[in-house]
Amino acid sequence: MPALWWLVLALILLVIEMVTPGLFFFACLATGSLLSAFAAWMGASALVTWLVFFASSGVLILTVAPLARRWTNRIPPSPVGLDSLSGQRARVIEAIDPASGKGQVRLENGALWRATSGSPIPTDSWVLVQEVVGTRLRVALPADHTSPKE
Repeated sequence: MPALWWLVLALILLVIEMVTPGLFFFACLATGSLLSAFAAWMGASALVTWLVFFASSGVLILTVAPLARRWTNRIPPSPVGLDSLSGQRARVIEAIDPASGKGQVRLENGALWRATSGSPIPTDSWVLVQEVVGTRLRVALPADHTSPKE
């Protein structure tokens, strides 16, 4: 197979790598194809170029994939959208009453939300957002129960 065909194959494999989720599988094959193109350009026989392709691709897949998997697993996904509200602090604007379901909080970024809690929480208390339930925030007092006045 001429060197040009190996280069075309490498480009096709790189495009496939870009449009598919994965851990560099097609990139490893593309690299093997590039090495085979170099071998063909240097005048290697078709058998040698295929051996270079399979050997280099196999070694890369066996070494790069575990490294990529380890690298992607060490970075925890960051919460987005409403999931990012969990753990934020908020100030109680309207006292939270679990019996009536009334209450309102203002997040540190200034957003107002209706809030619920398992226990009554007075106005001007600081709370932590536990989760978003529909259009309300489920909140709780922090473990230290301090309410700094700002």
